[in-house]
Amino acid sequence: MAEKSGSKPSWQEIQEKKINMAKERGSRVLKVNSPLGSTMFDILRQFDIAYAHFKARLGEMDGISHEEGEELMAEGREIVMAFSDYTARLSKRIRFRYYTPREIDAFMKTDQPEKVE
Repeated sequence: MAEKSGSKPSWQEIQEKKINMAKERGSRVLKVNSPLGSTMFDILRQFDIAYAHFKARLGEMDGISHEEGEELMAEGREIVMAFSDYTARLSKRIRFRYYTPREIDAFMKTDQPEKVE
């Protein structure tokens, strides 16, 4: 086995690992159709890992203060919203139906400033 000898895992071992990962709770399987999508997926994968570590260090001694954490999360939301907006515009241009994720719809409803009359 590759793990014992320190050599690279075999193709079969890699495939087995991927299948087992796909069975895990919270996992997603995505077929990537474009080079840009592949790059975005690589960034997303690393972001997801970094965000989990960020949440673990939030408010910790020698970690990230709550104030800085709020700023980072707000910036992250802005990026997600901008990407969703871009995807909606691109989809409209090519007549492809874009479904805004429920989380973004919910955020937009709670983020609307109250009208004062």
